[in-house]
Amino acid sequence: MGSADTHEARVGMEEPIGSSRHGHGAHHHHDHEEPMTQEEVVQSLLVLGQVALDAEDYESAVDAYASVLKLEQNETAAYNLGSFYARGLGVRRDYVEAARLFHEAELMGNERAGRLCAKCMYDYLLDGFDGRKPSDLYAVLAFFVMRVYPEAADQRREVNNGLFAIASTLANRGAYAEAAKTFRAAAEFGDDGNAQYYLAVLYNAGSGLKENDLAALYWLDRAVDSGAEELALGDRDGMLEAYRQGLSAAEFGQMMAVLGDMCESGTPDIPADPAKAERWRRLA
Repeated sequence: MGSADTHEARVGMEEPIGSSRHGHGAHHHHDHEEPMTQEEVVQSLLVLGQVALDAEDYESAVDAYASVLKLEQNETAAYNLGSFYARGLGVRRDYVEAARLFHEAELMGNERAGRLCAKCMYDYLLDGFDGRKPSDLYAVLAFFVMRVYPEAADQRREVNNGLFAIASTLANRGAYAEAAKTFRAAAEFGDDGNAQYYLAVLYNAGSGLKENDLAALYWLDRAVDSGAEELALGDRDGMLEAYRQGLSAAEFGQMMAVLGDMCESGTPDIPADPAKAERWRRLA
């Protein structure tokens, strides 16, 4: 990582520390150097960090910027140190620590750091993704949010928003199976209406999942309950009406009974949901 990828340390020092300005030059007769102010220490550390960065001595740059952050909140140090953690330069790669540092820089006004924080969330969730169930994905992102956004008033909303954003990105890239699993994490464990709606859409289309109209109907109904009526209500009622028009009364009743049984016991596509089991059986 060259210096073009980082903030240049902005320093106003005309002379290096230890020069005659603070030392025992010919015109100074102090017995002791004056102690450096914290501001001077910070500026000298930023210079050291930039010099090390330019020399690709990442371990020394990490030490310098970490030392700055022990003294004060500093946008340059937070941004650059976040970059090192994100890339594993001079330190073990750690997306959570990188995101925490980028968010710190973002709070100081660095918009690019905010975008990099979101990228760290994406990379963190996808690291080991294939071996995780939707419940694992929810737990992983809940940990991330707790560490990176401790100031968030509604942590569950932050987790849901993060999962939804990542699932949407995956869907836009055509990774529908991964998108479905991520939507499912927010839909089931965060009770997020938007995620429930888009999970239903994927079931209905058979995108990334085996086509399953009953699962689609279940998730549309959940989405309505979770506050996504504007998205889901028309589709849910449209599906029910299409079944009523296209099936005999006995066939419709049988279908609703099947959906009730699925909700009673739970399936890979629908979690056990006794309240919904009762709802569909009433329709039967």
